[in-house]
Amino acid sequence: MTLEVRYFERRQIREAIAFAEAGGIAVHRNFDHYHGSTIRGVMRERPFLHVIGLRPNLESWGREHGLRPEWIQPEKRRRVAHYDAFGKFAEELISRLEAAP
Repeated sequence: MTLEVRYFERRQIREAIAFAEAGGIAVHRNFDHYHGSTIRGVMRERPFLHVIGLRPNLESWGREHGLRPEWIQPEKRRRVAHYDAFGKFAEELISRLEAAP
């Protein structure tokens, strides 16, 4: 399955969620105030992203990138879930998406 992946800036959260609800994978830049905190024993570092999608699409995308399904943050008020991405992984993801045609 080939999923369309698109990067969204901080102020584009509505667009990111709509894109994800339509079946894409939205990589949304979140606030970096999580810098220095820990999650599952891992230190979070800038930049901080949410990778948003419908759960089946997100699981598929995550497997391709070495992420475990149990790391997905649950759906709440919306139909989409998300991964938290930060540090070097997030930097590389932004670079790949910005370089894509």
